[in-house]
Amino acid sequence: MRGAADGRDRRAYCLHLATRLARQDILRRDDPPQFTAVVDEAVLRRPVGGPETMRGQLHALVAACGQPHVRVHVVPSRVGAYAGLNGPFVIAASVDHRLAGYLDNQLQGQVVSDPDDIAAILGAWENVRGEALSHWQSVDLITEVAQTWT
Repeated sequence: MRGAADGRDRRAYCLHLATRLARQDILRRDDPPQFTAVVDEAVLRRPVGGPETMRGQLHALVAACGQPHVRVHVVPSRVGAYAGLNGPFVIAASVDHRLAGYLDNQLQGQVVSDPDDIAAILGAWENVRGEALSHWQSVDLITEVAQTWT
């Protein structure tokens, strides 16, 4: 029975991976959206997939940061506790400037559009962004960390 479960797990993983790769294509299209992300420094240093994989991922991130529509900011470890540790979230703006939020957790994601919820997410975003390094300081840190993955 374990073989069948392993097969399902592998198919689910492959589907998840294909979905994630397809999302990256959005940033490569002719008229890509503005994309700003904030990541915790620990993400750069957590060994997932081995040194070669980590180095490759970080170099790919640095390359993406060279695009004018992509901005990545890193919250350095010295910051300590900040609002971003409460979990991942996304803020999206439509072409007509309406905002929606997306909260993610272990069980499911939740789309929010209530103005009070959006205001709370925007407040958390300002807190997180305020703790982060500038874009180019972040690129320098990502490059530095990539070199440590040998």
